[in-house]
Amino acid sequence: MKKSYNILYLSMSVLLMLMIGAVYTFSVFRPHIQHIYSLSTLESGYPYMMSLFFYAFSMMVTGRILKPKNTFVILMTGTLMIGLGWILSGLSQSFIGFLLSYGVLIGIGVGMVYGIPIRGIQDIYPAKKGFFMGIILLGFGLSTLVVAPLSTYLIETVGIKSTFYIYGIAFLVMAIPFSWILKYRKIDTHQVSTETQIVSPLSITGKQIYLYFVIATTIGLMMIGLSYYIGVEVYEFDPWRVALSMSFFAFMNGISRPLFGLLMDRKGFYYSVKLSFMLMMIGAIISMLNRGTHLALFMISYSIFWFNLGAWLAIIPATVRIKYGSENYSKVYGYIFTGYGIGAILGTLLSGFIMDFFGDTFYIYLIIMIMIGSLFMYVLKTSKIKTIIS
Repeated sequence: MKKSYNILYLSMSVLLMLMIGAVYTFSVFRPHIQHIYSLSTLESGYPYMMSLFFYAFSMMVTGRILKPKNTFVILMTGTLMIGLGWILSGLSQSFIGFLLSYGVLIGIGVGMVYGIPIRGIQDIYPAKKGFFMGIILLGFGLSTLVVAPLSTYLIETVGIKSTFYIYGIAFLVMAIPFSWILKYRKIDTHQVSTETQIVSPLSITGKQIYLYFVIATTIGLMMIGLSYYIGVEVYEFDPWRVALSMSFFAFMNGISRPLFGLLMDRKGFYYSVKLSFMLMMIGAIISMLNRGTHLALFMISYSIFWFNLGAWLAIIPATVRIKYGSENYSKVYGYIFTGYGIGAILGTLLSGFIMDFFGDTFYIYLIIMIMIGSLFMYVLKTSKIKTIIS
């Protein structure tokens, strides 16, 4: 019975993450929103920015108040806010209304729901918590794999407003029953496997964790938010090819989560961080050299950016759990996850300014290379004290 429940919990968690991960697909909606409300590139990024900011802010608040006894209420409330946010996004007649529905309601709802499966799975599978957290986060990352081509089809068929209605109703119908299944179940600490050990304490400070996370999410969220826009509007690739490319990006974003969860279990924090930063530098170099010349290189370079954002969403919860322990996990993770909101704001403002002022993606890739190069040197310096996690 216990094993069956654990498998059901894992499966439902992945499906729920798949549904709430649609927030990453805003890049598909962005050109249409820009046209409907006559917005600049910078302004069209505000809904995405606000949604991610309130998602991170809501994570912090939820982390402080989440208890086993109120998990169902939080899940239901978050689910209702997401469904209502989609529906009101379709009903909105002004850009302010769209900001409030897509940016605030959906963002807060996703933040309320997001942390609950992650918190629960760590107690259900304590021996391989990094890997199983990555499996759950795989659902969030793979959402665009389904939603990007589906959104493109629905927009062309029924229009963007009706697409939002469909998503809102479908979310409410499917997600509310999940809330009952995913009620948090506290696992007896005596059940924790002896395989899970920390050989030496993690020496990195909370400020360093926060800094790395802000930089990584600034780059990742900026490139995710621009992927469809740059591919279609700037590089003038076929919209359907770009939509299908985003499905590949989503696959890479999803698969990186269990992979880096496993790396955190076996190799530790510094190994995972240095690998991620090296990959991002490679992605920026390929993007700078290509700049829309070849679709295949566009797919490779942007898939690297998506891959690494997913990687950091596996690195951070595992790091927090190791450094601060189970009892303080929800509260500390909530605080550190505000870096995701900061990254959303910085990435949106920075990319919007560059595209509106320079009109050339060269400067976006240059900024990424400067940020990663500086941070990578700092990581090399601070990783002299090595941490081993088994």
